[in-house]
Amino acid sequence: MVSISTEYGIDINRVRGVVDNSIRILQIKKEFGSFDKYIWGFVNNKPFSPQYKSGHKIPVKTSKSETISKDMVRRGFRSVGPTVVHSFMQAAGLTNDHLTTCHRHLHCTLIAAGRRTPAPTTTTPEVEEDTAAVCQKL
Repeated sequence: MVSISTEYGIDINRVRGVVDNSIRILQIKKEFGSFDKYIWGFVNNKPFSPQYKSGHKIPVKTSKSETISKDMVRRGFRSVGPTVVHSFMQAAGLTNDHLTTCHRHLHCTLIAAGRRTPAPTTTTPEVEEDTAAVCQKL
């Protein structure tokens, strides 16, 4: 970790956070089958689609992102505050915060409507073992 921090000029605590979070992801996978199942379980596999008409109304965090954040912190994740989690929820499609006047709002709503089951897991056991081994070495 120190060599990565020194070579790339990244704060050592950030590097440790990435390694720690990687280990937590593997633990989540063992418990839930995938991170996808874990995270989508918070929204019952149904994304939120609020009907925002003004950008001033879009929150930077929600009670749901606070709940997820608290659970992740309890599990040992780092740097997962409610604002970061809400941003992830937007990027991953758990919430569609596009304004109703945005051309992407309807498109994202239709994509979300087609989501019946969690996305399949694409990692292989070999990749997981390699990831775990690298994390242990760091």
